[in-house]
Amino acid sequence: MTKKYILLTLAALLLLASCTKEGSTIYKPNPDEEQAPTTPLVTVIYGPNSLGDRSYCDLIYKGIEEAAQRYGVRTLQLSPESEEQGYVYLETMFQQMENLNDTVRRLFITPSPVFDAYIRANNHRLEKNPHADLLYMETTTPLEGKGSTLYLDYYGAMYMGGCMVHYSSKELVSLVLANPYTQSVVEAAEGFRAGFNDTPQYGKYNVALHEFFLSNEPGGGFTLSDTTAIRIYEDERGWLNNRHNNDVTFVPICGGSMHPLIRAVRALNVLDTYVGIDGDMSDDKGFCVFSILKHIDKVMTDYVGMWLNGTMPKHQTLGLADGATDVVVSDYRFSSLYESETGRAYWDKILNIDSLRQVAIKKEGERYEKK
Repeated sequence: MTKKYILLTLAALLLLASCTKEGSTIYKPNPDEEQAPTTPLVTVIYGPNSLGDRSYCDLIYKGIEEAAQRYGVRTLQLSPESEEQGYVYLETMFQQMENLNDTVRRLFITPSPVFDAYIRANNHRLEKNPHADLLYMETTTPLEGKGSTLYLDYYGAMYMGGCMVHYSSKELVSLVLANPYTQSVVEAAEGFRAGFNDTPQYGKYNVALHEFFLSNEPGGGFTLSDTTAIRIYEDERGWLNNRHNNDVTFVPICGGSMHPLIRAVRALNVLDTYVGIDGDMSDDKGFCVFSILKHIDKVMTDYVGMWLNGTMPKHQTLGLADGATDVVVSDYRFSSLYESETGRAYWDKILNIDSLRQVAIKKEGERYEKK
């Protein structure tokens, strides 16, 4: 299936029959003409400028296209250039899905909390079409009326990352967050902070934790210019002036904004490192010490399958215990700590990752029960 981003068009999908100019005869399609497809259609509308982030949204794209190959569905994946354009896409989608009277199954997915109020105000419109359904992601609050919700809880995997960073950093950990309003960002930060605070300092190193938001706007902070990234990087390094070890580990929980920060780390100081977020970045052996993963690509493929067989749940929260999130270590050489050890051998020497995972699963479960 061709992978391209296109605008929604209604005419070909809506007009299955029409009147003649006299208005008395119903037009019947010529059997030799190309017929409207009846294959199930999965449409994804992302947040503004989200595709191309090389992390969460790109993994969703990958999972949906894998579902197309596995189940033979059609896909349409749309990345609006602005919030306003996103609302146009959404309104077009709702108009289409509530007015069509064919029997083609259609699933509409949106992973962006930017459109939360609009989705919740309009999902009832899908009740007019028994063949249309909705999956709204990144929320723990189920929809009233038609539609399902899905949330990937990052708390447990981030708890693991907060523990592990003590053993890979020597001076400063910089936790860079998109904004204080996006639930997944806030809860990821809570998990990382809890793991960091629950772990004693390692050896002679007294690691500090800095936290700051890139934006104070709902939905903001997921895009960042290279110039701003360099300024942030230099500000954090400025805190290290006159310190012995003089290194920073960046933990960027900010979507596509992580990549300008990673470029700054890679270009400006070979001593500094980062933690990969959402996707596996362990191939960047000289800079990425470990990655905290969301296996949203696999989850998306599985969800399309559940939708097709009628088992998509009304709401589901998945996390570390479900294998939806995890941590993978890089083949990074910790030369200042263990000269000859790299990757998993290093972590096995100082920390049992499998045991830590079980602790983090317990922490994630306890927190979920309290909510």
